[in-house]
Amino acid sequence: MQIRHPQQYKSKKRHDDVFYLHSMYTYLYTNYVIIYLMYSIQIKNKAKVLRKSGKSIYDIARMLGLRPTTVSYWCKDIKLSSFLIRRISNQGKKKARAAMLVYTERQRIGRLKRQAIERSIGRKSLGRLSSRDITMAGFGLYWGEGYKGNNGELGFTNSNSDIIRFHLSWLTLFGVSRKDLIFRLTINEAFRSQEKRIKRFWLAKLSVKEDQFTKTTIIKSILKKVDTSRGNSYRGILRVKVRRGNALKNRILGALEHISACA
Repeated sequence: MQIRHPQQYKSKKRHDDVFYLHSMYTYLYTNYVIIYLMYSIQIKNKAKVLRKSGKSIYDIARMLGLRPTTVSYWCKDIKLSSFLIRRISNQGKKKARAAMLVYTERQRIGRLKRQAIERSIGRKSLGRLSSRDITMAGFGLYWGEGYKGNNGELGFTNSNSDIIRFHLSWLTLFGVSRKDLIFRLTINEAFRSQEKRIKRFWLAKLSVKEDQFTKTTIIKSILKKVDTSRGNSYRGILRVKVRRGNALKNRILGALEHISACA
C-alpha cells in the first residue's frame, strides 16, 4: 500500500484538523517503524558476524553502541569453536589485567594528590615557627629518641636524616657547635659493602667532617627481616653525641619533667 503524504489531505480551508493530525501521525509512525526495522536487522546481522569471528559480547556491544544483554540475546544460538572460546577467554584476562593496572595507577595518582593537599594544609596551619615552637618540638623529639639514662651522655639516635638535621639545628639553640658533635653509624651486615656510600650520604646531608665519625657498628639480623631491596635508599641508623654534654642533658631532662608535670 502506498502511503501518501498528509499534505495531500489538506484542504484550502483546513476545516478538518483532526483528520489532518491523524494523517500526520500515521505517516510519521509508519516511516519510523520501517526505518527502525531495517536499522535493527542490519545491526543484528553485523553483531552476529562479529560474534562468529570471535569477538566477545562486551566488545560487540561497545563497537555497536548496544547493551551487552541485547547482543547476548541476538547471538544466543551461535556456537563458537573451542579455539574461539579460548581466544575470547585469553583476551578477557588480558583486558582485566590491563584494566586493573589502569585502576591501580589512578588510585596511586589520586592518593599522591590527596597526600600533597593534606600536607599543604598541615604546613599552612602552622605558619612561621617561633624560636619557642622549635624549642618545644626539639624537646618532644628528644623525649622520644634521646638518651635519658644516668650515664651522663647527651645523645640522640634516629634513622631519618631530616629528623637528625633538625636535632642538630635544635642543639644550636643551646650553644652547641657542630664541632662538638660525635657521630656513630650503625648498619646491618647485609649492607656492609655499602658503608662508604652510606657515610658519604650523612656527611653531605649534615655538613660535618668525616673525622667526627667513630668506627661504624655492624649488626646482624635474620636476613628475611632485612629489606635488601631498598638498595641506595638504605641509610642505617645514626647516633649523635655531644661532647661534655652532661650539664645540658640535665637541663633537657628537667624541662621534660616540667612538661610531664603540666600534662
